[in-house]
Amino acid sequence: MKEKTNSRQLLLVEDSKSLGLMVKDKIEAQLALSVSLATSFAETRRLIADQRNQFFLAILDLTLPDASGNEVVDYVLTRNIPPIIFAGRFNQKLRDTLWQKMIVDYVLKENPQSIDYLLGLVRRIANNSGVKALVVDDSRSSRLELSNMLTIHRFCVYEAGNGEEALPILEQHPDIKLLITDNDMPTMTGLQLTKEIRHRHAKDELAIIGLSGTDDKTISTQFIKNGANDFLSKPFSTEEFYCRVNQNMDLLEYIRQIKESSNRDYLTGLYNRRYFFEMGKKLLASAKRGHIEVAIALLDIDFFKKVNDTHGHDAGDLVLKNLGAVLLRRFRETDIVCRYGGEEICILAVNMAGDSIHEIFNGVRENIAQTTMDLGREKIRITVSIGLCVEAKESLEEMITIADEMLYAAKENGRNQVRF
Repeated sequence: MKEKTNSRQLLLVEDSKSLGLMVKDKIEAQLALSVSLATSFAETRRLIADQRNQFFLAILDLTLPDASGNEVVDYVLTRNIPPIIFAGRFNQKLRDTLWQKMIVDYVLKENPQSIDYLLGLVRRIANNSGVKALVVDDSRSSRLELSNMLTIHRFCVYEAGNGEEALPILEQHPDIKLLITDNDMPTMTGLQLTKEIRHRHAKDELAIIGLSGTDDKTISTQFIKNGANDFLSKPFSTEEFYCRVNQNMDLLEYIRQIKESSNRDYLTGLYNRRYFFEMGKKLLASAKRGHIEVAIALLDIDFFKKVNDTHGHDAGDLVLKNLGAVLLRRFRETDIVCRYGGEEICILAVNMAGDSIHEIFNGVRENIAQTTMDLGREKIRITVSIGLCVEAKESLEEMITIADEMLYAAKENGRNQVRF
């Protein structure tokens, strides 16, 4: 497996300080990356030599006052920093030379849209960090070439020599998002592998790009009809390969964002009821098989009506947003934290140590009570009551009913407490 670091630092080399500052500001504002700007080759060397800087990517102008374009590109590459070329000139000879050096991409300074394209490219490379890809090809040299290209774009790359070798890797790493497969392989072809994968992995979860050097013009349609997201005929250029990969990864990201927004409550950022029941039933089924343990908590804001009556409904919304932020920080990704209705929150906790569940939720209660809620003109504090169901039952509804009874007991006995 080949992998890149998780640095969020970017090096921008641009001889025009005004243009450099504009690009720097846009990247930092829109992508939350830290950008170091250099306007000369000497300044570039100084920034790279500084041990505090760990650049994951460089954007390079080819016109500098103290060096040729190739000189700065070569220097950055020797420091293992993949570069995007952002230049005002480009010709076929220069294009071929730069692609041979294994750059990330090139962007021409043609118009304002060029900067938008540059930002989209930087976002894609940054988002690739930690994303797993699998290259399947019986040719070791082809696997190495494809793996190197993907590594430059910051993918964590796994390799397999044929379809049969690929399947256990996918089984071990079900979060692989990109698979590049040749078709002509012994034991299991790329087309057979694609068919097999689609029984387990949907097109919007794992992008498959088929490859083939055959003269058979139907192979591309066979790949697409059997579940591949895309197809490339060999030989292909590095530039075309990256365009296809980026396009497919962007599409997966857009679908993920749409799904995520449809699963979330717009106000609090917590999951909504539909998602809670959809995933909760699957987790409960797993718990019944003995694979995991689950518990359910119902959390309700004490005297929330008084907050709305005293400070207004906008203030009530701010309290709910603040509460959502606290809960998202406190719970793990494996837990489902849902806005169940109004000021009521339902939490499905997975594999939370049975003996300490009460202590964990009591800690949550104390954390909320100590948190100051900023309402703009004033600040307030709230308390919550929590009811728990600590054992898996026949249905989610039964567990929620038990948690609701415990919540009622907490309210009746003075509020600001946990009952189970």
